[in-house]
Amino acid sequence: MRFRTKLMLSYILFVVMVSGAYYLYFKHSLTTAMIEESRASLINQAMLARLLTEQEAQSHKPQQLAERVGNAIRARVTLIAPDGTVIGDSDVGQANLAELQNHLNRPEVQEARKTGRGSAVRYSETLRRNMLYVALASGHGYLRLALPLEYLDEATSTLHGVLGGVALLTILAALVVSYFLSNLTSRPLRDIAAAAARIGRGEPVTIDAATSDEVGELAQVLNEMASRIDSQVKSLSAEKQRLATILRGMGEGVMVASVDGTISLVNPPFRNMFGLAGDVEGQRLVEISRHPDLLAAFDDVRRTQGELVREIVLPAGGTTLLTHWVPLMISGGNQGVVAVFHDISDMKRVENMRRDFVANVSHELRTPVSVIKGYAETLLDGLMESDPQRAARFVEIIQHHSERLASLINDILTLSHLESNQAALELFPMDVGGTMAKACMLLEEAARSKGVTIINEAMQRQSRVMADQGRLEQVLINLLENAVKYTPSGGTIRLFTEDEGEFVRISVADTGIGIPFKDIPRIFERFYRVDEARSREQGGTGLGLAIVKHIVQLHGGEVSVSSEQGKGSVFSCTVRKADVP
Repeated sequence: MRFRTKLMLSYILFVVMVSGAYYLYFKHSLTTAMIEESRASLINQAMLARLLTEQEAQSHKPQQLAERVGNAIRARVTLIAPDGTVIGDSDVGQANLAELQNHLNRPEVQEARKTGRGSAVRYSETLRRNMLYVALASGHGYLRLALPLEYLDEATSTLHGVLGGVALLTILAALVVSYFLSNLTSRPLRDIAAAAARIGRGEPVTIDAATSDEVGELAQVLNEMASRIDSQVKSLSAEKQRLATILRGMGEGVMVASVDGTISLVNPPFRNMFGLAGDVEGQRLVEISRHPDLLAAFDDVRRTQGELVREIVLPAGGTTLLTHWVPLMISGGNQGVVAVFHDISDMKRVENMRRDFVANVSHELRTPVSVIKGYAETLLDGLMESDPQRAARFVEIIQHHSERLASLINDILTLSHLESNQAALELFPMDVGGTMAKACMLLEEAARSKGVTIINEAMQRQSRVMADQGRLEQVLINLLENAVKYTPSGGTIRLFTEDEGEFVRISVADTGIGIPFKDIPRIFERFYRVDEARSREQGGTGLGLAIVKHIVQLHGGEVSVSSEQGKGSVFSCTVRKADVP
């Protein structure tokens, strides 16, 4: 039930209660007044009747006297002897007087005995109606007059009708007035209730506190509360946005789940790690991933309620995640689990590369050091005196492996420098044709001694490139050295360029032994050799192509290779043109 209806009903109830009270009061007052007026009138008649009966008592019998006086004053007249015996009654015949009860104990008679005058309103057993009795003491006993109260009932009924009509009109008027009053009174409360509902929906609200009463004070309090709530909502919204921004910007995946495994929060990196699309909040952890290690970690931290660090390897792509799990404790109770997922795949890859690099370097260094050590020990054992020619051969071998060791160390240092953040290129516009010609000249003698022909097909008017001349020359020399090493006698090496929009592609094509298809993806890895025995025999360190790749990538280009086993290979790299922004 609405407050306005309650207020209107309270007004109506109040009016009904007041009207009822007034109705009862007036009914009682008017009835009492009418009875008192009738009693006074009846007393006067009784006094007159007493005079008549005393005057004519000698000439008439009591019954005749009662009937005569009753007819004169139009009232019931009863003559009662001093002992209470009825000796005359205007409404009862002479023959029935003996049947009447003794009236000495009647209230009005008792009062007349004491004071000389008595009255009473009671039900008459003889006449079977309500009567008003008045009794006076006389010289021969008592004289009593009785008046029926039917006229009083009729007057009361009329009074009831009048009062009822007035009460009804009053209630109807109260209904109309209470409607307007309740509407007027409850309007500020309705406005306050509507404003409170808008506050609950988070809408900005200002209530007009037009009055200075309790309703106005309530409106002012609500305005202050709305202002504080709005400030708190804005603060929470800003905090939520800040947290969402932090979660989106994190490289780590974050997941928050309840105790039963229902996910309440994830950030984009987590979605990317597990390949999730759409909303996952509200789903169970087992529904988004059935990885046994993930579910086992969740169960362990939920059971132990302690921190947990565990590595998880995802089957898709072999991604390695370092997960950190902690229970979500709020007010001393466990409300769920918070997990942070670190993608350590690159770290693992770097660690494996470092381990492989150390192993490869150790292996590459072990061979020449072992050879140098072995031949040096042989020379120290007296071979130089006993067999000078053989000793000279040993010295040449030691020199060869020393040069190989120095070349390996230089390549390692070069590669380490290129991979460090300190590697910087001195880029200037330059003619790539000159660098290509210089590289061909430096490798011309080695190619001629092996019976290999180098053909420089660079265009006369070659586009200028933005490059570090020394590093670009190192790239071309490494590619040409590999081509010379793996091209048999009578073979041909072509050096040419192609225009590719913003870049110039430099290619070295040979007619050598080629590269097996399975080895092409790994050809630019450090220390990777297609034929290790032949590579060592040729004097290679296994780092030349890795150095080429890093130098080209530092220039903003890319390297590629195409090969067919037994027919040759084509190594290419791209360099940005100097006139391209």
